Amino acid sequence: MDRPLVQAFRDTLAALGAALAFAGAALAADPFTVVGVEVDAEADTATQAQRLALAQGQALGAQRLIERLTLPEDRLAAAMPTIDPDRAAELLAGLQISDEQRSATRYLASLTLEFDDGAVREHLEGYGVPYVEAQSRPVLVLPVLDRDGETTLWEGPWYETWLTGGYDHALTPFVGLGSQTQPVEDPETDYRPRNRASEEPAPLGRDVLFTEDALRLDEYALREIAELYDVEAVAVIVARASGGEDEDAEPRVRAGGTLLDFSGETTRRESLPDVIGRGFDAAAAQIVYERQESWKRINIVRETERRMLEVTFIFDGLRQWRNLQRAVAGASLVDEARLDALSRGGAVMTLTHRGASEQLRTELAQRGARLEEDADLGWTVRASR
Repeated sequence: MDRPLVQAFRDTLAALGAALAFAGAALAADPFTVVGVEVDAEADTATQAQRLALAQGQALGAQRLIERLTLPEDRLAAAMPTIDPDRAAELLAGLQISDEQRSATRYLASLTLEFDDGAVREHLEGYGVPYVEAQSRPVLVLPVLDRDGETTLWEGPWYETWLTGGYDHALTPFVGLGSQTQPVEDPETDYRPRNRASEEPAPLGRDVLFTEDALRLDEYALREIAELYDVEAVAVIVARASGGEDEDAEPRVRAGGTLLDFSGETTRRESLPDVIGRGFDAAAAQIVYERQESWKRINIVRETERRMLEVTFIFDGLRQWRNLQRAVAGASLVDEARLDALSRGGAVMTLTHRGASEQLRTELAQRGARLEEDADLGWTVRASR
């Protein structure tokens, strides 16, 4: 074996956990995190109200996670009970609280709940419920709001919904426009535009993409914003609202659009059918739900048998080799990856995986690796681009 590459391989494996944490914006957020769980409870004292609200919120968040990872018919067939507060506490790994309000007898807050992935898997496997934890490639949402013919992209309730909704944690992650920012000043020139009154950093790409570009599906502009956010797909989703004139009434929102995938040699376009929701949050959640359910049905693994697959990795340089390692090591279907041989331009590994080869192919493709069967080499893995 080539000694520098062998040492690099060992170093990469040793640091893989840290490397994954800084692998770039294109990696989706953790699917075992649930964002935006609203709690509201009353009791005899403020402390009792807080304890009750947090217990209810943890159970609600855990149930949302179970429903994210599984299909309803599988939960029904296994007679799986709804998560109760005690079980939720056993699955919980971390908790963040925001927007707290309290009185002498009432407590309100918004929770972000992080669950222990190992404990959740054990819980699902204990009931024999198949699940999916593999995520598709992130999609950057370009949210256009149409109000009686007046369209906006970078502001308004539709923009805020995707920015704060936590949809990047879904199995089909949607990243909100504006979720990354650009520096107020150019670090080399200390230049700040004269018309920028605020010291707050501007949303990334605001000077690159305009509402008209999104509505026209201008591929040049859409590719540019995709590159800025380090994604390979964008979705232009147009929302139209009606009703909701009363202060407490949610408008009726119809939303749909087009997804453009730039990962291949040619752009692939996919229609996102219209959904209708009572409010912007409900419409966005329905779009994510429908795409996520379709993804689960394709990638659900119903058999527990592990398979072994000998794969030849073909790469151009150390950086590409490391990227392929990350793609394989981070795949939820891969239980073990054993290095059998390594040279300057290739490697042979034996993968132990769950699910069918086609499911493994789909997951690796979402992680930037192309699994193919070659007439001479057998199964191979190459970089997608």
